[in-house]
Amino acid sequence: MSFSLPQVWVLLVPLGLFLWKWGRRPGPPMVLRWGLLVLVLGALSGPTWTLSQAGSDVVVVVDRSRSMPADAGRVATETVGLLESQRRPGDRVGVIAFGREARVEQPLSERGHFGGFSRPVDAEASDLSAALDAAGALIPPGRSGRVLVLSDGRATGADARGAARRLAARGLAVDFRQVAREDVPLDLAVLSLDTPASVTAHEPFQMTGVVRATAPVTGKVRLERNGRVLLEGPFDFQAGPNLLPFRDLVDAPGLVSYRLKVEAPGDGVVENDVGQAVLRVEGPPRVLLLTDQPEGTLAQALRAAGLTLEVRAPFPLTLEALEGVGALVLENVDANRLGEPGLRAVASYVEVAGGGLVMTGGRASFSEGGYRRSPVEPLLPVSLEMREEQRRIDVAMSVLMDCSCSMGAQIPDGRTKMELAAEGVVGALTLLNPKDEASVAMVDTDVHELFPMSPVEEGLPLDQVARGFSGGGGIYVGRALREGRKQVLRSTKATRHVLLFSDAADSEEAADYLETIDALRRQKVTVSVIGLGSEKDPDAALLREIADKGGGRMYFAEDAASLPRIFSQETLTVARATFVDTPTSLEAAPDLPLLGRLPALGLPQVGGYNLAYLRPRASVALRTLDDNAAPLLALWPRGAGRAVAFLAEVDGEYTGELRAWSGLRGTLEGMVRWAMGGSGGAETAVARSERRGDRLRVSLDFAPGEALPGALPSLVLLPGDGRSEPVELPMRWEDEDRMAAEYTLPGSGTWHPVVKLGTRVLRAPPVTLPYAPEFEPGSNKEGLEVLRGVAAVGGGVERLSLTGLFAQAPESEGRVALAPWLVGLALAAMLAEVAVRRILSAPRLRRARAPSPVSMAAPASVAPAPVARAPAPSPVPGEEDAPPPEPPAKDSDVDSALEAARARARRRLGR
Repeated sequence: MSFSLPQVWVLLVPLGLFLWKWGRRPGPPMVLRWGLLVLVLGALSGPTWTLSQAGSDVVVVVDRSRSMPADAGRVATETVGLLESQRRPGDRVGVIAFGREARVEQPLSERGHFGGFSRPVDAEASDLSAALDAAGALIPPGRSGRVLVLSDGRATGADARGAARRLAARGLAVDFRQVAREDVPLDLAVLSLDTPASVTAHEPFQMTGVVRATAPVTGKVRLERNGRVLLEGPFDFQAGPNLLPFRDLVDAPGLVSYRLKVEAPGDGVVENDVGQAVLRVEGPPRVLLLTDQPEGTLAQALRAAGLTLEVRAPFPLTLEALEGVGALVLENVDANRLGEPGLRAVASYVEVAGGGLVMTGGRASFSEGGYRRSPVEPLLPVSLEMREEQRRIDVAMSVLMDCSCSMGAQIPDGRTKMELAAEGVVGALTLLNPKDEASVAMVDTDVHELFPMSPVEEGLPLDQVARGFSGGGGIYVGRALREGRKQVLRSTKATRHVLLFSDAADSEEAADYLETIDALRRQKVTVSVIGLGSEKDPDAALLREIADKGGGRMYFAEDAASLPRIFSQETLTVARATFVDTPTSLEAAPDLPLLGRLPALGLPQVGGYNLAYLRPRASVALRTLDDNAAPLLALWPRGAGRAVAFLAEVDGEYTGELRAWSGLRGTLEGMVRWAMGGSGGAETAVARSERRGDRLRVSLDFAPGEALPGALPSLVLLPGDGRSEPVELPMRWEDEDRMAAEYTLPGSGTWHPVVKLGTRVLRAPPVTLPYAPEFEPGSNKEGLEVLRGVAAVGGGVERLSLTGLFAQAPESEGRVALAPWLVGLALAAMLAEVAVRRILSAPRLRRARAPSPVSMAAPASVAPAPVARAPAPSPVPGEEDAPPPEPPAKDSDVDSALEAARARARRRLGR
């Protein structure tokens, strides 16, 4: 037995003396009082009873990366089932799956049965070290157990032996069982494709491909540049590394992507047959204009200004597309056309890489264009919030949420699709004003009403929406629309709207949807649809037809993380509160000279503008003269870059007199040139990058004699596709003029290293990893050695047979808390003491005191106490014997404690 607070027992001495002095009572009550005191102190001291046989914990760590064989999942499930069948009382089994990250598939369980893998993992890597750390976190301190690894041994990331040492320090051994593909007789692999760090336009250069063959073979080689084939033909490969030299010349500046592919009959590992490289072609920074009007006013103005201009229709952006771009100009571009990864790429391009951003207004821009709650919103010098005074119409909206089983699937960050949809609906409802009305229902094969059409001012149960569930089959679209019609027609608001959220691959039972939409349109109700998926999904056409016939908008959310942003966009569009569509006059603000010499007088009217609010510390160049006094042209530095917001439409329905204004072209040129001023790096240092396998090394060389930075620079790695978060690492000194940082690339893709040097940034040449590191040439023997090295750290073994694993595992010392039991016994002792004292025990006695001489006038009912006298002399012979003294009268009332108290009170009062 042990105690968490043994010092409590010190209180036994003073409390025992107190009980002896003031709480004495004859008989059983006193025994019960002493027992009660001991039980209470015992409970407070936190006693625990240690059991020597409390079972053992086994965590199965399963590799789910791409290098594993196709049946690895089945083998792992059977292995876990075998372990579960061997559990003894107290034994527990848990399961962790890992790829680039570790996921807990099943917590430690004594009785549960593993039902298969359900949580997604990034299979591009296999971080065994992180998986072992997750297993250690799953086993509670004080429990004994083991970790069983099922893997091929092709581990990436940090050295897994470090994690095994941390487990061994807790007495947890790592066993393993290798599950791997069969070794192949021939493996043709592209080890690297090396290009110069950078070249200038029209400069010839050479690059070299390194291809390794495990045996001599005649194969085929193909080299592509930006998807166009430069070279294709046969090649005789020798066993070992083969060097393939290539020459090329590029005409235009920017980022060029090369792809080298090799093929050979009998190649057993085709995943490593591709090599990739990116080459930076230096040139003056260019302007990338995304617009649907390639010959519009904005494009013409920038061309006339002599800027290097690239005009393209909006497309999903990547950092590769932004390489060499000094300023990105978005002319009335909807955020959904850039893609959720593209929005993250824009944020990294401006804040970290030091690029410039210019956004112009229109119905497809700013709040109504879906930029609220997007990664781009924090870049803007204006806030896209919606204030109460903006609202001009009241809205009734019925939201229909898909809660089918597909909504329970998780995205890579661990959240479910249902959680993201619920977050979006809650965000949309908070945008409504008190006079609006709303209803929310969840639909699968049936309708689950969360709340009917209700006024917002009465309070909406947003907590019920946030707890959205998923479980049924596919969503019955026809039933959902009928529910939306029933709810929205209960309202008499001028603007009534139905918003349907559904899986584009799981929408079924449309039934009478056309009749329902017809009935809604006759009542002037609009219908919009948010489809989770892409336009290529099987039910996408149905959802688009519903939106078209319903007079609303159609959104496709390929990335579930975009759902909160899209729900907000649709609500703002329905409320019509963020775009002013009436002609408005302008005035020049004090910061207009920042854009150059522009006319401050004779400013035109604009036909409309996006309503937003100036952020603190942002500069304003133009402002509206209406009641809003809103910024029309605002700018500010953001991170390492700069951002400009021009909230009028440059070329469209709401341009107004702006189109004929003589200062328009100068203003557009000034905005773009100011945004480009944030790009460019320092000339006193050079950043270089180098990749060897999956290991990236970035160095920073300072010019000799130059002043060194006061603060240490840091390296920021930006993923080219924007699908993961940037990684920031500190750089360390290597010698007096050089600093460097190294990083293990987690998977395939292109990475853009940026060095932060104080307030400046330096862009190192981007690097690309053509395939997952675990597909680098190797054998099962090498993987087996890795697993053996990890197991040897803590005394683990290879488990070819799992029979008896629990029998050989050390037993845990289970601890049982005794405090609850002692509290129960203390309550029982207290009740017993009260019962014994009230029913079975006599009252407590006290001896009465003798009255003082001054209080002889006591009541007759109280007999005076005898006075002590000197002993009587011996009787004289012949005298008559004196009568014996009478014994003092014994009054039974003296036994009464109450009467004794009354007597004492009378004596104190002198009565």
